[in-house]
Amino acid sequence: MRIFVGGLIHETNAFSPVPTYLADYADHCVSYEDLYAAAVATGCEVVRGLCARAAPSAPTLRADYETLRDRLVADITAMGPFDCVLLSLHGAQVAEGYPDCEGDIVSAVRASCSESVTIGVLLDLHAAISKRLLEKADLVCVIKEYPHTDFPQTSAQLVDLSLRHHAGDISPVTAFVPVPVYSLWHTPQQPSKSVVDAARRLEDESEVLHISLVHGFPWSDVADAGAAVLVTTDGDRERALRYARELARSLWDIRDADLGHYQTIDASFDVNFNEFSGPLVIADAGDNPGAGTGSDATWILHEVVARGLADVAMALFCDPQALAQVVAAGVGSTLKLALGGYTNALAGKPFVGDFLVESINNSAKIDAMPGYDPLEVGTMAAISYQGVRIVLGNYREQVFGPRVFREVGIEPTAQSILVVKSAQHFYNAFATFAGKIVYCDTPCSRTVDFASLPFRNRRSPIWPLDDCSVNDIPSPVLFGG
Repeated sequence: MRIFVGGLIHETNAFSPVPTYLADYADHCVSYEDLYAAAVATGCEVVRGLCARAAPSAPTLRADYETLRDRLVADITAMGPFDCVLLSLHGAQVAEGYPDCEGDIVSAVRASCSESVTIGVLLDLHAAISKRLLEKADLVCVIKEYPHTDFPQTSAQLVDLSLRHHAGDISPVTAFVPVPVYSLWHTPQQPSKSVVDAARRLEDESEVLHISLVHGFPWSDVADAGAAVLVTTDGDRERALRYARELARSLWDIRDADLGHYQTIDASFDVNFNEFSGPLVIADAGDNPGAGTGSDATWILHEVVARGLADVAMALFCDPQALAQVVAAGVGSTLKLALGGYTNALAGKPFVGDFLVESINNSAKIDAMPGYDPLEVGTMAAISYQGVRIVLGNYREQVFGPRVFREVGIEPTAQSILVVKSAQHFYNAFATFAGKIVYCDTPCSRTVDFASLPFRNRRSPIWPLDDCSVNDIPSPVLFGG
């Protein structure tokens, strides 16, 4: 059996200040590599096709997106025929004129293949699920964990199901329910964990092939954005419908569980340090570059200095101009910088001050998601201002783990307060030594204050922006079978 593996991955934030061009797409993505490895493990002949991934940012230019989509289809045509085509996509990709890139990609792939070819799609849980996607793909498998620790497991599930489908051993039928909710669920914590655990228990039933609990990505600003449930069974339509209804209600019931974790900037610091030991870790979730922000917001830095706090370390500020000035000045120098606040007004005002250059690492690496090799990020520096130490770079990436501090000589466990530009992927690594973790909703382009964002294409009604109830959850729609 011949298997093609391809990938086109971008998480799009319609409010991002960072543009997206063809040159921003690189030929590596962990989800693609996990899917490829799972396919190779079957012993089948596996062909690598296009892998193109850009860091989260604004919608891709129309012509650039079309170039990448057409390259992917051309690979399938030139290297085929294939029995299975497996695609690593994101689920929240938007390009100019294309609000549903995943549906468009799979439609183009389907048009290039015979109907006998099985198309399986791997998605991030921050996805927007369209009916077009479900109509054109034979199988769609979405990861369940946030932080995203289950790409290898979900990849293996998708490969197994795709091979069984092509062999005629299963007849997938999928029940789809879009849930009218903008939310985010931290799956290592309750009550989100219980819903994921329940879905996994249902998957142990032989008739249930896969369950996807989609969180959605509100910031993509498309009509399909929002939570969703997919239940795929082996031809058991009634079971798929029943479980989809039940799980949709479960997501509705916990809709505000994790949004309630987010604090204002003031409240994030108003904690009793006598109640815990270890650093206070504050996630600057509103300026999470992993969701398309500029990673240059200064809101928390201004607050820290205004409060006169010391023993504070912050990462990772992306400011290429400031970094160039620091490198030119050298270690031990003091120089005036206008730090951050350059991408747009949502990033706050630049912080102007005299900074000491503590260290420079010209070949720095930072942690990636658990289980993956560290990321090479080039030059990073540690600079300080009145007891506040800042990790500065020119690589826009969220914080996954504490290595980002240690690479420039800052021991994170020795700080009173750590501020990380990340929303949730930092959690597993920092929870091992943090005294307390706080999620701060800074007013950037990834804020969870959804009412403050200029949505143009969202569906309605949707919680929490509209007055809606459980009765607004639509009936499941069946695909396949």
